[in-house]
Amino acid sequence: MHTPEEILLGHYIESQMGGRVTSLVRQTRWRKAWFAELERDGTVVPLYIRGDKQLDAEPFPGLAREAAILRQLEADGILVPHIHGVCPDPLAIVMDRTPGVRDVAQAADDAQRQSIAEQYVAQLARMHALDTAPFVAAGIGLPADARSNVLAYLDANLPLYARGKRKPQPFVEFAMRWMRRNAPTGRTRSSFIHCDVGQFLFVDGKITGLYDFEASHIGDPLADLASLRTRDGFEPLGADVSHLVRYYQQLTGEAVDPWALSFHTACFSLTSVMALSGPLSEPGAHRLELEYLVWDLMTRRATVWAMAECMDVQIAPSPPFLPQPGRQALLFNVLGQAVARGPIATDMDRHHRDSAATLAQWAGLVDAAGPQAAQRERDSLARFIGPVPASWDAADAAFEQFVQQAGPEHDQALLRHFALQLEDQIAMAQPLHARLAGYALKPVVL
Repeated sequence: MHTPEEILLGHYIESQMGGRVTSLVRQTRWRKAWFAELERDGTVVPLYIRGDKQLDAEPFPGLAREAAILRQLEADGILVPHIHGVCPDPLAIVMDRTPGVRDVAQAADDAQRQSIAEQYVAQLARMHALDTAPFVAAGIGLPADARSNVLAYLDANLPLYARGKRKPQPFVEFAMRWMRRNAPTGRTRSSFIHCDVGQFLFVDGKITGLYDFEASHIGDPLADLASLRTRDGFEPLGADVSHLVRYYQQLTGEAVDPWALSFHTACFSLTSVMALSGPLSEPGAHRLELEYLVWDLMTRRATVWAMAECMDVQIAPSPPFLPQPGRQALLFNVLGQAVARGPIATDMDRHHRDSAATLAQWAGLVDAAGPQAAQRERDSLARFIGPVPASWDAADAAFEQFVQQAGPEHDQALLRHFALQLEDQIAMAQPLHARLAGYALKPVVL
C-alpha cells in the first residue's frame, strides 16, 4: 500500500521517464528515500529517490542545487549517478540506482578495503582539480579571499544558525569566536569540495559511485581531508586516515599542514552543531529523531578534540558513572518494556522501535547519573561566572555573556570546561558508546 506522496512520486517518475513504476519501497532510515524499479521497453531500470530532509538544518537548502552539482560532476567524469529529474511534490531527486554497498567490512580483506579507500581519495583529488567556473555558473559561491576560502562552510552556516537560535549557546559562541581569531592564513587555493565526505558505494573492490552532495561548495580542499576524520569515526573508510592523507599528498604533490588540518576538522564539526542548535532548542516545532541527538554529541566531541589539537590541550574521556538507581528508575524500566511491546509491521516500524528503546535506556541512565554530572559542571562553571543560577537556561545565558567577552587568555580553560561537560554527557550515553567512541579523535600522523 503506497502513501499519497509515494503515488505522486510514481506519477512523476512515469511522466518524466516513460514506462511503468513496478516497485517503490521506502529505504529504512531517518531521512525519506526510496528504491524504485521502472519497467520500460521490456527493461527494468533501477532507481534511487532522494527525499528532502524536511528540517531547516542545511546551509544550502533545495535539492535542485544538489541535482545541478551531480549533473556537473557527471559531465566532469566523477563517479556519480545520472539524474533523471527533481520531483516538486514530494520534493525528491530521481536518479539511477548505483549498485554496491558502503560497509567496508563486506570487502574481501584488508588489502581490498585499503584499495577502496584509496580509490575514494583519488576521486577527491580529481574533484579538487576540477575547474570551478561551471560550478560558479550553476550558482555555487566563490570565496573572495583566503580568509573566506578557509571559513567558507562556517560562513555559509551562520545565517542558518542565527535563524534557528532560540536559547543561549555558549559552546558554539566560544568555538566560533576562536575560529575567527585563529583561521589559518595563506590558504588561497579554491576547489570544489565534497564536504560531507566518505560517502561511496563499491562492488568487488571497485568504487561504483559517490553520493550526498547537498553540502558541497567551493573552498579550501583541506576541508575534505578534515571531514574524512569525522566520517571514519562511525563509518570506517577502509584504511587509516593518516595513510589516506599521506596518499592524497602523494597523488597531488601538495604537503598538508597538520595544524590547518586540525583547524578544519574543528570547523567542519562545529557547523553540524550550529545546524542542529535550532531544531534541538525548539523540539516541539520539529519532527526530531534519535539521530539528531547522536549527531549533536558526535560533532561536539569532534569539535572539542580537534580544537584541543590546535591548542595543545590534552583531553581524556570521563570514566563511566557508577550511579545509584534514580528516583524514576521504575518509570524508565516500564517505559522500556512498553516500547518493546510496540507492534512491528515494517522495517521502518522496527527502526522506530529500536530508536525508542535506546532513548528509554539512555534517559534512565541520565536520570541516575545526571545529578553527579550536573554538580561537576556547576563547580567548573562557577570558576568563570561566580554563583551559578539555579535555572540552567539562566546559567547558560550568563556563561554565553562571559564567553562573548572573554579574551584569548581564557581559551584553554574554557575548552577544558566544555570538554568536561561533554565527556560527562557521553559517559552517560552508554547505549551509544560504540558510535561515539570514534569521535575522540586519533591524531593524524604525516
